Amino acid sequence: MLDVEHYLGPLVVPSYPDPGKLLVAALPAVRPPRRISVPEWAGSADGRRIRSATYNGPWRNEFAPYMVEPARMTTSRKYRAVCFVGPARSVKSDALVLNLLGHRVVCMPRDMKIICPTKEAARLFSLQKIKPMMNATPAVTSRLAKVRNADSINDKLFEGGMSVRIGWPVSGEFSMLDIPDMVVTDFDRIDNPDDIDGEGALFDLALKRTETFGSLGMSVFESSPGKPITDADWEASTPHEAPPCTGILSIYNRGTRGNFYWECPHCHERFRPLMSTLHFERKATPGETAKTVFMVCPAGCVIGPDRKITLNAAGVWLHEANDGELVEIDDPDIRDTDVVSYWAEGPIAAVQSWKALIQREQEALEVLERTGDEGSLKATVTLDQGRPYLPKANDVEDDGLDTKTLKSLAKPYPLGIVPAGARFLTVAVDVQSHRFVVHVHAWGVGLETWLIDRLEIVTPPAGAPGADRQRAIDPPRYLEDWAVLPPLREKIYPVADSDYGLRPVALVSDSAGEAGVTEKAYAFYRQQKKLGHGKRTYLAKGQGGFDRDRVRHGKPDKILQKKAGNTSDIRLVYSGIDKLKDEVTLSLTRSEAGPGAYHLSSELDDRVFAEYCAETRGDKGWTKRKKSLPNEALDLAVMSKALVIVLKGEKIDWDRPPEWALPVANNSFAVRLAAPSQPDAVPARQVAPSPHRGRRVRSSAL
Repeated sequence: MLDVEHYLGPLVVPSYPDPGKLLVAALPAVRPPRRISVPEWAGSADGRRIRSATYNGPWRNEFAPYMVEPARMTTSRKYRAVCFVGPARSVKSDALVLNLLGHRVVCMPRDMKIICPTKEAARLFSLQKIKPMMNATPAVTSRLAKVRNADSINDKLFEGGMSVRIGWPVSGEFSMLDIPDMVVTDFDRIDNPDDIDGEGALFDLALKRTETFGSLGMSVFESSPGKPITDADWEASTPHEAPPCTGILSIYNRGTRGNFYWECPHCHERFRPLMSTLHFERKATPGETAKTVFMVCPAGCVIGPDRKITLNAAGVWLHEANDGELVEIDDPDIRDTDVVSYWAEGPIAAVQSWKALIQREQEALEVLERTGDEGSLKATVTLDQGRPYLPKANDVEDDGLDTKTLKSLAKPYPLGIVPAGARFLTVAVDVQSHRFVVHVHAWGVGLETWLIDRLEIVTPPAGAPGADRQRAIDPPRYLEDWAVLPPLREKIYPVADSDYGLRPVALVSDSAGEAGVTEKAYAFYRQQKKLGHGKRTYLAKGQGGFDRDRVRHGKPDKILQKKAGNTSDIRLVYSGIDKLKDEVTLSLTRSEAGPGAYHLSSELDDRVFAEYCAETRGDKGWTKRKKSLPNEALDLAVMSKALVIVLKGEKIDWDRPPEWALPVANNSFAVRLAAPSQPDAVPARQVAPSPHRGRRVRSSAL
């Protein structure tokens, strides 16, 4: 008989698990849920705790009382989804995501999935939101499962078999498994919520995951509005209807359309504390202006900022009824829908003062007026104020940005002459298959702009291959044809009402297009740099999308299948074409002279005006109205503005401008024009070209 112990050693029989311990561990799975709402749990003795640099203690519902009803509805059996639209710093993610998570762990253990806009956002939300909440709340931390990896970044495991997944919007997060709680945070920062990997809209995919659980399933969506208004002429047909937008406001419109109401402490009438109810006195600076802010109710009563806490505490949510009236949440006549939705604006936000709202808005308006960039204004409107943004260009288009409108705004100044108020010139070149299209712009104080010349070069320079055969110019094929561009940079334009002329400070050319254009553009740039004209010669490349930087000046990512490391001698002016087209459109439609205005001469051909109007603005960018329409003028305007930004034109102190932007009599690019008896012009001030050096020189404006 085989002696097992001789070979394997003494046999050890494993001890059986303690049945009592197994029963205790399984109890949470069979324990009945506590019949308590999310805000009630958060404010209870074993509820949410907060530990931060400014506060250490229990959650207080009275801090943001407007969040109590929306949070309470996350346990509703009547609705399938809760939608909340509101400003930043209104603690909406705390009340609807973190408190909901804590409530489910402690009171109603069941699986939950939290969707953040991106993978990185999910990681940060887990580390900077969920982790601190759990660490500060013993009732939640104590229920972590006693197994390995129960508390990873993207997955949390709790007693009772509850799992929490922190994910991002990819199709895998919305397939296969049924989830009783689907929570989507910061909905409008998701890139394309209308189509997740070709599977459909995120809203519908989320609801589909909870469908199996019937009235117990719940989907929660919260966000500040981030999608633009698509119709500038829209008018509300019901009291609380939101403007036409994609994203979170489209979900809001499907729901009960609740708005938060205050009762005026003077006339005792209910009203909505919207941004439009805030008033202020215009002062010298945004900060001084913001100090004067106050609210006016529809009856004309003045309400000070010190009343906000009291008014929030007494506020009430009113929803639309089927007959168009306004009712509270439990009214049987409330709008017939399975989505309960809420929308509030910035004045109610618990962690944001009225002063801060107005100061940020006024600062953003100053940026818009100074540079034409509406990015700061959009950010404060959507995030701070909690309102959807109407792009200025959309508003302009609905007023009629067309050839007729631009011609009516055109000014009767002569082409080829620099207006008296201009300080410097730029040249922009668009490269086509058989021509160069050139615009020369004059720039004045505050970057007031005049288009002073339009050229179309169709003939190759003398000496270029085949020029004697009278061929058309061919920039993609012949580097020699690019020799027509340097003389444009040196051309002298007379200045009105003076004895001076101006040479352009710089030339910028497109570097993309048909096959061969990029190669020839880079070779042209290298030629000019070798000749000492690198600081006055630039290449441009447009990049679409509103998420692009307005302008950046840097080396290309790749060139002619070579790695970026081999292209350090090339610098491109990258322009966010969609943002800059917004700015150009606004400047073109400003009828008054002054900073930021863009003037066109009435002497221009009709087709030039048409080129400015060849595109239309959509949510994702500018596109041609028809593919065959030429748009060179609009592209050249964008290229020119991008060049001026690279030259630091937006940062000029016009009381102490650089030499190239001084008044013409002292301008470093000015020449004194010859008297009638003298055939040639002589420079008012000789400016030597930048000498060529073998070593790399730090780039500067000029």
